[in-house]
Amino acid sequence: MTRLQTLFGGLSLVLLVSCGNEATRHSFCYWQRNFNMTKAEQSVLQTTGANHLYIRYFDVDWSEAHQEPKPVATLIASTAPPCNFTPSVFITNKVFERATPVAIDSLAARVARRVEMVNRRFLELAVCDSVAGNKQATAIVRNWTEILFDCDWTAATRDRYFYFLRKMEQLFPKKERSATLRLWQFKHRDVSGVPPVSRCLLMCYNLSDPKKAMTENSIGSARELESYLTRSDYPHHLDIALPVFGWGVVFLHGRWLGLLPDADLSRFRKDKLHCKEIGTNLFVLVKDTVIGTHYLRYGDEIRIEQISATELQKMIELIKKQVSLRHSSRLTLFSLDTQNVNRYGMEEIGRFYTLFDR
Repeated sequence: MTRLQTLFGGLSLVLLVSCGNEATRHSFCYWQRNFNMTKAEQSVLQTTGANHLYIRYFDVDWSEAHQEPKPVATLIASTAPPCNFTPSVFITNKVFERATPVAIDSLAARVARRVEMVNRRFLELAVCDSVAGNKQATAIVRNWTEILFDCDWTAATRDRYFYFLRKMEQLFPKKERSATLRLWQFKHRDVSGVPPVSRCLLMCYNLSDPKKAMTENSIGSARELESYLTRSDYPHHLDIALPVFGWGVVFLHGRWLGLLPDADLSRFRKDKLHCKEIGTNLFVLVKDTVIGTHYLRYGDEIRIEQISATELQKMIELIKKQVSLRHSSRLTLFSLDTQNVNRYGMEEIGRFYTLFDR
């Protein structure tokens, strides 16, 4: 049990009969360590109309011990993807602060091998599903078309990151390459540069610093989002990512302690034995308690952050008005998780996709 654990590495389905040839415009991120699709999760996808997944395959971080970048935290695959999917790789910016071109060449080869390793595991599972009667299972795994790279690169690291992306083009010549795009990179492309990929996933969340006590909601709002959308055009095809997650930001006497991924506003309001509400979405612990695997102490202050359905609808309408999208642009929700889905309800999540389609 941990005192507190910080959330976030980078970066959140439809039943097989409904995945088929539909355009993959409705998407979820699947960012958990273990890919084990439950019937409940498949029901979420079927009910909400989602027909695509970004699946986090692994991370890449800088190894201080070995002084080189290394793939870490590889996905444990227990079930095959039930619909179209995009393998996704999160890479820390530190990798490109430290790595030489030679190291990046080596890293690109290792990333390609690791992607293929996870794909082989998915195919093994899909073959088993096929033998059991699911004839689409192997085709879904074999016919993936795109790979996503997630890195919050800077002006100082862009050349090395872009070099890496070009190496991946050589290693996956028949696959479409995409990259996540933070809002500052979208707005200040003259500083950040434009990545050498064919499409970008614009991440419309995490808009302010959660470590500041005066921050109201670091995940975002339509008002903050609008300040970044000063230009509608972008050289690449754009997909959109919006947050359906929430978290708690924990402080003690104004000192930031970390993020609490298991926090939920309704739970804190109900738990009057341990929590006292002292402001809008702000609570103080009046008694030690455990939430998930996290131990919280008397006096800790927790700011609950989540975005209301109404605010998300405003963000979708703003994006459609301010950003040049294509008919095939996706809306992906971060991330597929039972608590996130329950926060809004499947009917409301379906409305997010419907509003995006208009």
